[in-house]
Amino acid sequence: MIGPDDLAALSIKRVIFHDVPRNTKGQDAAPVLSDIPTPVDAERIEHLKARMRRALGSRSAYAIEFNPKSPSPIPEIIRKHTAKTQTEAQFVKTSQVMATYLFEQQVGASSPGLLAVLDGRISGKPAIAILKLEREEGAQLEPSTKGNKKTFAMSVLDNLVLTGGTKLFKNALFVRTGPNDQNFAAIACDNQRSFAATVAMAQFWQKFLGCKLREEPRITTKRFFEAAVEYLNVHIPDPVEKTDVYEHILSELKSQKHTFSPKAFIEDYMPSAHRQKFENHLRERHVTLQQFTVDTSEIVGHLKRKTYYTSKGASVTIPEKAADLKVVIDEHQISVLDRVEKVDTK
Repeated sequence: MIGPDDLAALSIKRVIFHDVPRNTKGQDAAPVLSDIPTPVDAERIEHLKARMRRALGSRSAYAIEFNPKSPSPIPEIIRKHTAKTQTEAQFVKTSQVMATYLFEQQVGASSPGLLAVLDGRISGKPAIAILKLEREEGAQLEPSTKGNKKTFAMSVLDNLVLTGGTKLFKNALFVRTGPNDQNFAAIACDNQRSFAATVAMAQFWQKFLGCKLREEPRITTKRFFEAAVEYLNVHIPDPVEKTDVYEHILSELKSQKHTFSPKAFIEDYMPSAHRQKFENHLRERHVTLQQFTVDTSEIVGHLKRKTYYTSKGASVTIPEKAADLKVVIDEHQISVLDRVEKVDTK
């Protein structure tokens, strides 16, 4: 999993931009491909890295992996690019193939934009980043020439890349972690919409990348729930505080939201004294901190509640799978064999 420390360690060797318009049927459009990388100074490199860190470190980022069933050429391109050191000419060709494929897929309502490909390393490991930057409709980008080769000068892109004129709304970062072609850590983000959404438009970016979410949502959901409950039982002795956090876990997982962000949950619901400790606990249990799709099918029994209503308007709610909690019901009374830890008067 790519975490904040990895993002902070990212170094960038080369950057190239291609202008990729919408592929509209009946119109004579084509991508404007750079022939050489864009010369970028250290200050602009740091700005690009900062924007990537904000996006890929946000609640909208997901851990991904190559999808073996995908027809996209991107996974094989990334494998080849990171298998050994690439020359500048090879890097340019790699990025041009990506831009051409993006144009082929960019039909219908897909937004035009700049495709940026960044050649880099993280802690000595080969890395490649793919960014799509929104370009305002009608904005003219004219490449310059350097030795008869086209490129987009950074002076032309400053207003688009380094200011609010462009939204960095689709990102992906791949790091080769070993010699095997499956030894990759990867993360992606789509700030326009949920990366895990089920509608076709929302899946455009992961289809282009030839990737899928790294872990089945039902497993990720279960792993988070079990790790969270373990933390509450071991590290939060105050019964009122423990109950409060537990109820928030249940509420968030049972809500109508399709996604869950552990980072957002920690910020919103964990007591301040436990936020870093809980985050460390999740890391130790290999639970993702990135947003994931909620699927409670593996823990549905733990989330269910059974409520008993009395004739005079009282109600008693208990977990359906509370094996050590006993409720005795007879004709005239209901008894809960447990001790009271909290009284809610709301």
